Amino acid sequence: MTAATTSNWQCYIGTAASPQVLTSIEEVFSISGVGKTNELIDVTNFDSAAGTMEYIAGRADGAEFTVECNYVPGATHQPVVMTAVDSQATRLARIDYTGSSPNKTWSFSAVCLGYEISPSVDDRNTITFTFKVTGDITRA
Repeated sequence: MTAATTSNWQCYIGTAASPQVLTSIEEVFSISGVGKTNELIDVTNFDSAAGTMEYIAGRADGAEFTVECNYVPGATHQPVVMTAVDSQATRLARIDYTGSSPNKTWSFSAVCLGYEISPSVDDRNTITFTFKVTGDITRA
C-alpha cells in the first residue's frame, strides 16, 4: 500500500504591503520543482587517487519554478502577482502541503520573473507564473 497523495497543496505569494502579507494564488493546479541545487566544484588534485575525480558542493542556486492556475478574470491575487512581475519584484513565498497534520511548509523569497496567459477555445483558460527561488528555503 502506498502513502502517495494527490492535491493538498497551496501556493502563497507576498503582496506589496509593508510588511508583506502572504495571500494564496487562486485556483492553482500545478507547481513545478521548488528547491535548490548545489554547484559542483571539481577539486581533483595531484594527491587524488589515480583515475578518480574529487568534488565538493559549492553555492546553492534556487530553482526556477512555475505555478499554473485556472485564469480567473475576477481574481484578486492573480493581478497582484502580474503587477509584481511587471515591477520586477522579489516577494515572500510559501508552499503548504495540507495533506498531513501538521501541515508541511516551505518558505522562501521568490523573484517574480514572468506570467503567460493561455486562452483556449475548447479547454480551460490558464495563467502560468514563473518564479526563481532566491536565498534560503525554510522547511517546517
